[in-house]
Amino acid sequence: MTTIKDIAKQAGVSHGTVSNVLNGRGNVSVKKIKLVEDAAKKLGYHLNLQAKILKEGAAKTISVVLPNISSQQYANLYDGLFHDLNQLGYELTLYLTYDSRELEQKLIEQIAVKRDYAVIAVSSLDNADSYYQKIKIAKEKIIFVYRQPESAVQFITLDYEKAGADIASEIMKHDYKRIGLLSNSEHHTHAQSFKKGLQKAFNVQHYPIELKSIESIPSNTTYNLSFSFFTKESEPFDALITMDIERARYLRNASYFGSLQLCPPIYTLTDDSFFYENNFYQYHMNYGMLSQQIISLIKGEPVYKLDNKGFFLLSDQIANTKFNSNEQINVLIIPSPSTEALKKLLPHFEKMSGIKVNLIIEPFDKIYHILNELEQYKQFDIIRIDMAGLPWFAPKVFKPLSDLNLNLTNLFSRYLPEIVKRYSYVNNTAYALPFDPSVQMLFYRKDLFEDPLIKRSYFEKYRQHLGVPVDFKQFNQIASFFNQAQNPESPIEFGSCITLGNDEIIASEFLVRYYAQGGELFSNQQLGLDCPIAIETLTQLQSFMQIANKVDTAWWQESVNQFEQGRLAMIMVYVNLFSYINHRNILPLVGYAQVPGNSPLFGGGSLGISKYSKKTVSASLFFDWIYSKEISEQIALLGGTTAQNSILQNQRIIKGYPWLKLAQLQYANGKRENYIGNQAINLRHIEHIIGRYLSKWIKGQYSSEQVILKINSHIKKEYC
Repeated sequence: MTTIKDIAKQAGVSHGTVSNVLNGRGNVSVKKIKLVEDAAKKLGYHLNLQAKILKEGAAKTISVVLPNISSQQYANLYDGLFHDLNQLGYELTLYLTYDSRELEQKLIEQIAVKRDYAVIAVSSLDNADSYYQKIKIAKEKIIFVYRQPESAVQFITLDYEKAGADIASEIMKHDYKRIGLLSNSEHHTHAQSFKKGLQKAFNVQHYPIELKSIESIPSNTTYNLSFSFFTKESEPFDALITMDIERARYLRNASYFGSLQLCPPIYTLTDDSFFYENNFYQYHMNYGMLSQQIISLIKGEPVYKLDNKGFFLLSDQIANTKFNSNEQINVLIIPSPSTEALKKLLPHFEKMSGIKVNLIIEPFDKIYHILNELEQYKQFDIIRIDMAGLPWFAPKVFKPLSDLNLNLTNLFSRYLPEIVKRYSYVNNTAYALPFDPSVQMLFYRKDLFEDPLIKRSYFEKYRQHLGVPVDFKQFNQIASFFNQAQNPESPIEFGSCITLGNDEIIASEFLVRYYAQGGELFSNQQLGLDCPIAIETLTQLQSFMQIANKVDTAWWQESVNQFEQGRLAMIMVYVNLFSYINHRNILPLVGYAQVPGNSPLFGGGSLGISKYSKKTVSASLFFDWIYSKEISEQIALLGGTTAQNSILQNQRIIKGYPWLKLAQLQYANGKRENYIGNQAINLRHIEHIIGRYLSKWIKGQYSSEQVILKINSHIKKEYC
């Protein structure tokens, strides 16, 4: 067997150098790292992880004990744990008991041999002592989930009692009396809580029901038991209830094959995703998000209350209001991931309401032209407006939302207050609803930033540790390091890029750096750039452009494509435009952080109703539909941006877009100066002025001092 001594001899280095390289520590040069890695590869050496564990103590491993992974709640739990704990550097080992107590006892003995950091179990045992006696870690590090054995120290579950009560409320609304319940074994804590919630809700209302309850564990016998609800001797049930989607499907199959009657409505618990199934009424539980609670318990942190998501039901107003087939509304909107998602979902709105929606997709500049000349474009009912232009245009072109039949308090409660303030209100009047709110973020190649050889090479060049840049000086230096023209050893073509095909985009590239230096557009009620800060910003920007890949397109999409193609180490872009990257091969390699300087620009826009529209009722129904939790999550799942708080409770969305949680925090730091005091200004026009002159500066027509004077002179001429 190859030893460290053999590698040292092959590489021509010391024993200690080999040890440091293989264990990822120590002050070792790039040259020696390459020698050791090449020698180890040549000799076929593999690091003995078990020996490393014995040497260092408890490993960063966690054992997970589950009854099965075919049931939604367990599959989602493991998926969430694997995703979240892997990001924290833990390795998971999965053990399946199939609800066999004998098998679980044997698995506990296998786990005890290891030196896990923690154990997470959905146990079939009556008592937790078997875990505590055999597994020699702190009791607080053994977390029992869903089922609470006697003497368990740490236990966590979801609110099954509330789920039972909520389903009982729906049953009573429809006056169903004869009910069938196919549940988990009442030996299990969550099944007890669920049935308690059902019965308590019925008892409080003195509601008479006839309840037939059958317990089962997921197995072949469960399908057999499902036929018990459809015997010739029993009366038909008004409704059926199950604790998971698997049992609901068993019941529907049993009805299809074993009954002459139509299958009654089935109320079932399910995960946090919405999938249409005929005659299923799905009550959504936060199975996947429970993993974050468990991690907090392991780390000894406070655990916040995790609410059930409940039923995803569209408003009765939509479902009960049907227009004739000639009713249409015209929506003017820009091309974006959110628009593409909306386009896919519009047939559902037409099916629900009878209203056809015509999407008119126009570029950013064309929409601003239409807003300036709206009296010539009275055919539009709903218009998507960029948030930078909202204060200037909204009072002139939109109807106040108070003219519509909307529950604004309920709608606005779904967003952060900062989003509502920025994307809806002008002078205390709500004119629009947030459509695709966004904020700038930094995305980077995590694999490159964590590569030991690259990190050492960076240190040798700059005598600094490679990390996510916190200011633009660091950003420029890292961009230069990863530029192959500057550093032929770079594994990637460019450190970053800059988009230069549109005046507003050029202004955006400048302003995020200007704000990071402490600059403002409006100081002491005066419009204009701070000359010293602006010149310093241009110096920094000029240095960056010398090593950045220059992208001459009118929008950011090509820059995002280059990052996705593996040509860039870093990119700064608005979150709503980065969604195109989802489900690509590069996604697992993507890291994310706040922009350097932590003064990101707000982006995205809102939807408002044209003051010329005569279709207020139709538009109100459209807003009810598009801002429902069901459709908002569908938009996010399809690659769009909604920024509703509820999307952060959806495991599939968070896995696909892990940066959304950080993005929500960045709204507190976002900037877009579209007011002077309380007076709205045409920020889009000001940004156009800035970008137009900077474009000439880039071409060498002005010096830095000249271009700042030109910008300030033009702004003051038009606005002062």
